[in-house]
Parts: sequence; C-alpha cells; structure tokens
Amino acid sequence: MAESGKGEMSQAQHQGVLLDTSIWIRYLRRGVDEDIKAEVKRVLLAERVFTCWVVKAELLVGARDDEAFERLSADLEALQQIPITPEVWLGAARLGYTLRRSGLTVPLPDLLIAQAAMVGKLQLWHADEHFEKIKQVVPLETKPFIEGRCPS
Repeated sequence: MAESGKGEMSQAQHQGVLLDTSIWIRYLRRGVDEDIKAEVKRVLLAERVFTCWVVKAELLVGARDDEAFERLSADLEALQQIPITPEVWLGAARLGYTLRRSGLTVPLPDLLIAQAAMVGKLQLWHADEHFEKIKQVVPLETKPFIEGRCPS
C-alpha cells in the first residue's frame, strides 16, 4: 500500500492500476524480474489493470513480428481503457509547461501517461524516474519499480 503524503493516496482511493510501458516490458520479457511479474500477474488476475493508447502504441512498436503484434494488440484491447481525450492532452501540456518552469523536461508520452493516470484516479506503476519527478509537482500516485528502490 502506498504511503500517505504529497502525490500519494491510499489503496482504497484509487480505482486501479495503470502500467507504464517500462513495467510491461519487464513483465513480458523472459527471465527478467520475477517480483515484477508476480505483482503484475496479481493485479491482472484481479482485473484492476488499465491501459491507454500511449502505452499500447509504445508496446506495439516494439513487437518482434506480425504474430506478436497481433497477439499483444488483442491482449491489450482486453484491458480497461483510459481515453486520451482533448482534456488529457491539455492537462499533459499544462503539466509539461509547469515542469519546465521548474527546470524539469519530461517526454510528452510520459506526460500523457501521468495525466491519464491522474484523470482515471489510477496508481501508476513504473520503472522510469520521470514519473517520480512529475510526482513532486502534482498529485500523481505511483508505485516505482526502480533499481535500488523498493516499491511502496
């Protein structure tokens, strides 16, 4: 369960989990991180995993071949979707603007993923330091799986 504090909310307050591409990659690779695989499998079985088109596109771009692309696409379509609406785009732009004013530059896909998680009231699982930087400025609930850090 996440600790209480800026940018975090209790397990009961969020609606589910948005898995960043960085977590999906670790989950889908053979023999990588068994702890991440077990955590992801647990939330998948509980039907608490959401996705958005930014994550789906990033994953599909990396498919090995046509068969893997089609299989992954079908698997991702089965998940609950957070739509990337004009409001999410605008929120991501505002977030990027605010971060840049604070001296932080974050890639647009990460801004969209973070904004989608906040709009959907989802906990964002990731292995990407950008999200921890974003969390310093806005109320983004995260569960980091970054080397040298324990998930909260």
